[in-house]
Amino acid sequence: MAKAIKFNLICDDMPIRTIEDLQNNFSVEDVLAYYNNKLLHRWLEVRGYAEELAKVSAITVEKPIEIVKELIKIFSVVCDDKKIEESVYMLEYLEERKELCSIYEKQSYRAQSIIDDYETGYRQLVEGILENPNDVAKIKANIAEMVMKYKWVLDLNHRALFWTLKEKSALAVMCLLMNEKSREYYVPIESKKEDGVVTIDIDTNVEKRNMFNSISVIIKKSDFSTKLGDNLITFAGITDGYWKDLEPKGKKFMIISMGTGDFVRSAGVSGGDLASTDVTNKFVIVDGIDYKSNSSTRELLYMEV
Repeated sequence: MAKAIKFNLICDDMPIRTIEDLQNNFSVEDVLAYYNNKLLHRWLEVRGYAEELAKVSAITVEKPIEIVKELIKIFSVVCDDKKIEESVYMLEYLEERKELCSIYEKQSYRAQSIIDDYETGYRQLVEGILENPNDVAKIKANIAEMVMKYKWVLDLNHRALFWTLKEKSALAVMCLLMNEKSREYYVPIESKKEDGVVTIDIDTNVEKRNMFNSISVIIKKSDFSTKLGDNLITFAGITDGYWKDLEPKGKKFMIISMGTGDFVRSAGVSGGDLASTDVTNKFVIVDGIDYKSNSSTRELLYMEV
């Protein structure tokens, strides 16, 4: 009888020989693809993982997010649930986009039809946010799709989008500020002239200034923390003149507010100290967080990007 040939899976560009390898290099996109084409099943079989194969074969759910959750449980993968959901949402949108492009190629849609479909796709993303105002993974994924796929629509519609979300979801507004591309529509951009004078684009842009002032109002409202729920992280405490490592390097965070006299910086970045004047109303994004304070009452407010 011919011996089964062992082969490696490739996850996150790394060869996977063992369950431990799979745990350490778990990629939602790769593992979900292997599950769907049954290569994961074959790999488990030839590697002798009978127990895991039985559990994978017994999966009955059909939604990608539910399948991924089952696989994470089966392989005991340590991960961030919100990041996993965000990745799955992105995969679903990418698959939908592939299907749409295929339809265009086969049926030779007219230009106006394509434009109409694009506008419809954009509206569906906005509606998805409005229907899930507290689902940070869904919101982030929808915004990421907007800036990647529908930038030309967003260029024209970002003002209307802001005023719509302002009334419906403070969380969505914060997510607009966290996205590298969409934040450019709302956050002041500083530039330095040859004579050293710093100018801020918001000073000459009335609409942008109005939107930005509204963001400040949202943050100052007494129910701001409640509306963000556990997506808002707070810390207060005396650090005795030392830097306290609040968040590890490798994860990005947006600083929302900080008390006067306190300091923050990206994790381990010597000389990267930021005072309250450096972060107030600028929504600075840092890589990990070191924090320094001599007060037990002043709070640092931030969110994971």
